[in-house]
Order: sequence, then structure tokens, then C-alpha cells
Amino acid sequence: MSDKIRVTVWNEFHDDQRHSSITDMYPGGLQCEIGRMLEGCADMDVRLRTLFDAEQGLSLEELAQTDVLIFYSHSKQHAIERERVEAVIERVHQGMGLILLHSALGSDLCRDLLGLRWKVPYREMGELERVFVIEPSHPIAEGLGQYFEFPQSEMYADPAQIPTPDEVVFLSWYAGGNASRSGFTYRRGAGKIFCFTPGHAWYNVLKQPGYAIVMQNAVRWARPPRAPYCPVEGPIGML
Repeated sequence: MSDKIRVTVWNEFHDDQRHSSITDMYPGGLQCEIGRMLEGCADMDVRLRTLFDAEQGLSLEELAQTDVLIFYSHSKQHAIERERVEAVIERVHQGMGLILLHSALGSDLCRDLLGLRWKVPYREMGELERVFVIEPSHPIAEGLGQYFEFPQSEMYADPAQIPTPDEVVFLSWYAGGNASRSGFTYRRGAGKIFCFTPGHAWYNVLKQPGYAIVMQNAVRWARPPRAPYCPVEGPIGML
């Protein structure tokens, strides 16, 4: 395995093309903004892919060369072909890390991989979101302090219909009074999965320093194990 983490940033890239307010804030689209967060990291090689690339940017070849997949989807959640979803799930079980952002928690990928039915109270009013670090020793929380803030954000609230996470790293409080688990982890097979709910495209959430720190930390945490994936092909033998 290369010393560098091979990161693929995948964005649906549908809203970005339809609404100039998004590309005015994030030139080139959300995938480019996330790419800029990671491009200065000497331990990462970053590729940008979208739904509109060949094989929807999720070909078997692309996934085989990906250590960590950052995945953002919204209004075209169900346009991703079934074989692409299944290929991502297989790679996660083999050890590929997966970072699911914001509304991607409502995707077929998230549902089939995690059994997650993203039924959650939400409010789109551009209110303050304060993200509290409730597991300060977790690698994803490194360098973040007690909390960080997004001046404008979409509210996602608990109770949310999600499987009990393995770890809850972040808990968000909103100026409207709601609270929610906003950064939490799972493992499926050999793969690590991090779900991060902030990231509404119409607000400047991705521009805030805390977001970049979370992305960089999450990529390093989700990197596959050094030992290669070795499926058992047959019986080992009898004693």
C-alpha cells in the first residue's frame, strides 16, 4: 500500500450546476471545495469525481484505487445505479474508508450499508450550529477544542432514526433550541465509516475552519488497515 492515502471526493454535482449561488460560494462545486481542504496534506492524493463522470465516477477501477471515499449527495440520491452502490458497499467491507456527508445519509448507499432510515426533523433557516466535541480523545476530534461553530446551517435534530452508532464524536446544538448527534461512526466488515451531518450547500458551512479539520482528521482515521484484505477461499482443514 502507498504511504499516501488515496482519497476520492465524490459529489452528486447536480444542485451545484443548477444554482449559481452554490458555485459562487464553492467555485467548481462542493467536490472542489473539499478537494481544496485536502490538497495541502502531504499524506494524501486526492481525486475529484461526480455523478456525471464515466460510470458515474464510481467505476470498479476508481474504487479499487481509493482508500477513503468522501461521498456527498442530495437531490439525485436515487440516480446512482444499483451496481455502483453494491460496488461501494463491497469495497467498504474490504477495508475502504467511507465519509458520508450531510444529506448523503438519505441515500440508497447509506440505507443498504448501514440499515439507516434517515427520518429526521429538519429546519432550513440558516441558524447557528454549535458542534460540541463529546469524545475529545477521538482522532477525528484532534485540534478542535471544546466546540466549533457554523454561523448558518440547516438544522437536523434528534430523535433521528439511525442504528446505534459505534461512537458519537460530535453533538450539535442549534440556535432554535434543537440538538442532534452530528458526527458518528460505524464499522462494516474491515471498513470504517464516519457520518457528518453539517454541510448544507446553500450556506457557507464548508468555508468554516472546523469543517476542514474534521475532513482531514476523518480521512486519516478511516484509512484502511495496513494488512491487505484476504478473504477465506475454502476450508482451512481439520485438526
